Amino acid sequence: MEFTKEYHCIPDSCRDQHLAMAPSYASPFRDRGIRGVGLHEVAPPYEVRRLSFPWHLALITVSGKAEFNCLGRAGVMGAGQIWVGPMDTAYQYKALDDWIFISAALYRTHDFMHLEEGIFHRDLSQSTRPVVHAIEAYLYESASTLGPGATAPKGLAHYISEAIVRELKTEEFGTRNRMRMRLTQVWEEVNANPGADWKLPVLAKRMHVSVRQFQRIMKENYDLTAEGLLMRIRMEHARELLSSTDMTMMMVADRIGYQCVFAFSKGFKRHFGTPPGAYRKAANERVITQENS
Repeated sequence: MEFTKEYHCIPDSCRDQHLAMAPSYASPFRDRGIRGVGLHEVAPPYEVRRLSFPWHLALITVSGKAEFNCLGRAGVMGAGQIWVGPMDTAYQYKALDDWIFISAALYRTHDFMHLEEGIFHRDLSQSTRPVVHAIEAYLYESASTLGPGATAPKGLAHYISEAIVRELKTEEFGTRNRMRMRLTQVWEEVNANPGADWKLPVLAKRMHVSVRQFQRIMKENYDLTAEGLLMRIRMEHARELLSSTDMTMMMVADRIGYQCVFAFSKGFKRHFGTPPGAYRKAANERVITQENS
């Protein structure tokens, strides 16, 4: 997306309703990291372009459709979906037809750190209808309340904030964390036994994912292929064995999963820039020099 100026096209027919955030009964929003919430009914040519916004902006589509453009990615928000424009990022969204949506401006908090990673766009886990009813009730109660300590709006604020945060703390985020932990465990297992038959399908099976998914997860978490990390682990083990034991080349190769000494020697030289025999000789000479000094 390329634009140099912010732009807002909000026709008079559009209806924007923003929930009161200052009264004490709005504290549940602030406690959950929500700066503002609105309910909007708009239609083309409604459009918003922002160069930078100091808060994450979550848009929950109740009905209709809107187009978004952010971080070089364009798409369409549909009914029953949530989309987030990350803070300090340029983005654009515009109505494609009669579009009703809920907006929520979010502070930068630990709970929302995952929103800074890129585009967040997924289906909702719950219906939007109860949240819309709660927002409408909050608007009514906050307009007719007799004081800042009213209990009705506070209860509604609690429900609305919980519903919004629940959709942002997605199973996808939890799954990503669990996937990262499982990936770490897999490579700890490899590191503990580098000589095992660690073919790509075996590693993927340990993760309970397909080979293609496993390679994608590796790229996202290590910026390496599985083969590349496996090679690194095996060669680090080989280097340690060469410098600290009297094992033969064949024994070292077998210990790290090579059945052919020539293939091991070739891989070691490619990885470290020197053949394993020369590396062992240099390592032994360093030890002798240190002992004699």
